[in-house]
Amino acid sequence: MSRMQFEIIARDKKTKARIFKFKTIKTPFFMPVATKATGKFYDSNDMKKIKVKAIIANALLLSLEPSAAVIKSLGGIHRFMNFKGIIFTDSGGFQMYSEHLFLGINENGIRFRNPFTGQRILCTPEKDMQIQLDIASDVAMCLDDMPLYPAKKERLIQSVKRTIAWAIRCKRYHDKHNNINQLLFGIVQGGTDNSLRKICAKKLSTLKFPGYAIGGLAIGEPENLMWQATKVTLKYIPEKTPKYLMGLGKPYQLLKAISLGIDIFDSRYPTKTARHNQVFTFSDGTLKLQRKIYKDDKNPIDKTCNCPVCQNYSRAYLHHLIKIKEPNVKRLLSLHNLYFYQRLMEKAQESIPESIDHIINIFLPSHIMQVMDTIIENSKDPHLVEKARLNKMTWSYKSGRKI
Repeated sequence: MSRMQFEIIARDKKTKARIFKFKTIKTPFFMPVATKATGKFYDSNDMKKIKVKAIIANALLLSLEPSAAVIKSLGGIHRFMNFKGIIFTDSGGFQMYSEHLFLGINENGIRFRNPFTGQRILCTPEKDMQIQLDIASDVAMCLDDMPLYPAKKERLIQSVKRTIAWAIRCKRYHDKHNNINQLLFGIVQGGTDNSLRKICAKKLSTLKFPGYAIGGLAIGEPENLMWQATKVTLKYIPEKTPKYLMGLGKPYQLLKAISLGIDIFDSRYPTKTARHNQVFTFSDGTLKLQRKIYKDDKNPIDKTCNCPVCQNYSRAYLHHLIKIKEPNVKRLLSLHNLYFYQRLMEKAQESIPESIDHIINIFLPSHIMQVMDTIIENSKDPHLVEKARLNKMTWSYKSGRKI
C-alpha cells in the first residue's frame, strides 16, 4: 500500500489555496501532456531546459506501443523517456472520446481497438492497474467512466456507478500489488450534475485515496457549470489531500482553481494555442504573432521571460517563421508557452502565504478579452458581437494592452 507523500507546508490567508510538498516539487504545479512519452514538437531534453517538473503520460496508449512490458524491461518510464521529474499516468478513460479507439463499455471494463495492430482489447480496472505499475509512474489514476458533454441523466448515473465500482476494484488490486510506492488517485465523475458529483465524491472519500482528481470537466460545458461542479466536489473529498482538476488549461482559470483549493493541473491548451501562433506573456497578455504588427518588432515575446526562445529570438523572427510556414515555429512557441505556465505556477506559489488574489486580478483582463474574441469569431448574433467588441475595447483601455 502506498504511503501518503503529500504534506501541506503553507496556506493562503484569504483563499483556500495551499502549498503541498511532494518528493522534489511543490504544488500548485502544471503538467505538460506527454501522452506517448513525448510532447508534440518537444521532448524530454526540451522540458529539462524550460524547467518542467512534472508531466502526464497515457498508460493505455503506452501499453499498446511499445507495451508496458517493454517499458518495464527498460527500467520504467523515467528511464525510457529520460525524464527525472514527476510522472503521472492517466488510465485511458479519456480515450472514450476517440472514435478511432473506443469500441464499447460494460461493467467489466472498456473495449478499445489497438490502432497499431487492429486488435480488440478489453481494459479492466485490474489490467489497467498492472499496466501503470509496470510502467512505474509516480502517480497512477483509477480507470473511470467519463461521459461526453452533454450527457443525459441516465448516462451520468451509469457513469458514476461504474466509476465508483471500478475505483474499488482499482484500489483493491493496487493495494495488493504495489511494491514501488506508487500513489493512486481516485477520479470523481458526475458531469455537471451536482447531486451526482456529491454522491461520487462522498463514496470515493471513504476509500481513502492519497489524492483525488476531478474528471469530466473542461470538456465544453459552460464555465459557470464547471465552477459549480468543482466547488461541490471539493466539499466532499478530504481537504488535506491533493486535488487535481483534469484538463483545465487557461491561465486565469488555473489561478481561480488554485484559489478554490485545486493543486494540480494538466492540459494541451498551452501547446495547442502555440500551434495556432498564440503566446502568453506577463507584460502584454496573449499575443497573436501572425498579425502584421509584429513584422518588424525587435522585442522578444516577453521582456521578463528567460526561456530559450525569448533569450534568442524576436517577435519579428517568429512572425517570419509563421509566414513561411516553418514547422519548427510550433516547437519554439510551444516551449515558450510551457515555460510561461511553469512561471505562472511559481508566481502562484510565491503569492500563497499572503494571498493569490492579486495575481488573479493581473490575468483577469486577458481572460475577459479572450472570451470576447471567442464571441466575436464565433457568434452569429451581430448585437452580441458588437457588445463583445465594445467590452474588449474597454478592458484593453483599462489594462493598457494592444488589441
